[in-house]
Amino acid sequence: MALAMELIRYRPGEAIRWLETGARDIRKDAARQGKSLVRREGERSVGKDIKQAAGAIFAMGRSALADLAHLQALATEYVLHEDKFEIVRQNSPRTLKYESVQSIKFQNDRATLVLEQGSVSIKPHAYIVAGRIKVPVGWSRNGMEVPYETFFEELAARCRVNIEHL
Repeated sequence: MALAMELIRYRPGEAIRWLETGARDIRKDAARQGKSLVRREGERSVGKDIKQAAGAIFAMGRSALADLAHLQALATEYVLHEDKFEIVRQNSPRTLKYESVQSIKFQNDRATLVLEQGSVSIKPHAYIVAGRIKVPVGWSRNGMEVPYETFFEELAARCRVNIEHL
């Protein structure tokens, strides 16, 4: 009797949680700007009031985008089975057989899975930036942090295709 292979789950890495923290901080700053505007603190003019109101609205929009990116990342995972894999994005899973993948093309941190019919693009959920260095946030592979490229290497091996770096 053959043992079944363990499912392999790739989810965005732990660093993605900083999007939530960043969104919260941006919201607090926007609220502080709004309160200052309502109280008319400091040196005021109509022009300054309009500029401050626009800044508060822009900050709230930025926090909403950060929240959305965080929620989308949390709702995304790739599940590797013995003979197929699932792409789960916001509760809409798509199941593909490994043999349906004709090639994997990798360019600028974006992978394109070329299928028998159509293609699927996978790009990083977020980046870590330090000075001039920008790297994609990696994955949590069954709870263990791994580099971003690891998922594509494992997928290519299971699909029996090479990764084309463009």
